[in-house]
Amino acid sequence: MPTNDSSTIKNLLTIFVCAGAGTTINLTIPMKHILNSLGIFGPAGGMILFGGFIFVLWVTLAHLTTGCKKLSGVSTAILIPAFCMLVSPWYGVVDPPWFGIYGIIAFLIMGLMVEFSCKSKLSFARLGIGGGVANLLCLTVTWLAIGFHAHVWPSARFLPLYLAVAFMSGAVGAVIALVLTQRKKHETSL
Repeated sequence: MPTNDSSTIKNLLTIFVCAGAGTTINLTIPMKHILNSLGIFGPAGGMILFGGFIFVLWVTLAHLTTGCKKLSGVSTAILIPAFCMLVSPWYGVVDPPWFGIYGIIAFLIMGLMVEFSCKSKLSFARLGIGGGVANLLCLTVTWLAIGFHAHVWPSARFLPLYLAVAFMSGAVGAVIALVLTQRKKHETSL
């Protein structure tokens, strides 16, 4: 049986590895090229389509892997934009210089929603809905920040489609994390 120290180190390592994986994927995918070829334009297009796979999946995976330890999802979520901002300003916005705080707030909300989804009976439906809402809330904060400061807003014409796709992306990301953690639990019990 692991000691508390080794368990804490394992949990911290899990949080940093998951945040690092989400950050690395986010920074290496040629997002603009993919989105332009799919006809998705506007702010935070990557979060609309891939937010569930790049962000929600890793936040949920860290939270579930640590045994749903309090603040493990929040910590992972906050580290993702923090790591991204080591490379470049949040969405390239440099005025105001504190614009990156919106990224932290957006992902803090995502992490809180993921953790809230795991509070009571864990199920695919509950976690899927929580993951979808987490991605939507993160996207909404990001849109508002970019809109108010950079004056770039998502197309009203495509807004219902963008919201539906963002929800589905988040839901799928959270469910994949649950499948992966349940599979690992099943394999270790054999």
